[in-house]
Amino acid sequence: MSALRIVVMAGGRATRMNGVEKALLKLKGKPLIEYVLDVARELGGEFYVAPSRHTRLTKRWCVERGISMIETMGEGYSRDLGYIASKMDRPILFLPVDTPFMTAELLDEFLAEAWRRRESLITLIADRSNFPKELRRDPLKSPIGVSLLKGEGWSWSDVVMDRFPELLDIDTWPELRFSEALLR
Repeated sequence: MSALRIVVMAGGRATRMNGVEKALLKLKGKPLIEYVLDVARELGGEFYVAPSRHTRLTKRWCVERGISMIETMGEGYSRDLGYIASKMDRPILFLPVDTPFMTAELLDEFLAEAWRRRESLITLIADRSNFPKELRRDPLKSPIGVSLLKGEGWSWSDVVMDRFPELLDIDTWPELRFSEALLR
């Protein structure tokens, strides 16, 4: 088996946040992307950032820091994931750029369960049932952008986890403000 590649997905449109580049939003003075890259470095292996035409500032930020990239078309998570999968050897761990509380320990637990599964694509589903009331959304259980593509083919299964704040993804301005308050 080849080494794990980690791709931080950073090419979305952030429509619920008026098109801001979420990767560069600051949380306690640090861009969101840095939180996720810190976890990627802790996991080890090769890592890349996947910007798109929608995130030109993120691309420039990566170039200035010498961070490896794989550009996508920015046509949505699934299509961008498929594009990356066609260009890279597997296994590939996909991480979202908007999960600043994600930890290597949580990802190790996810990966251990994912490797036990027969399917090729394993997706982490966040169960927000125990999240603070103002952070719950419908549906309560939904993907946050963490996936392991480990083999050929596209058979798929989910791993459901319910950790807070580790699985908090920042998709709205109130979620960003709540995250700021968590770090005080």
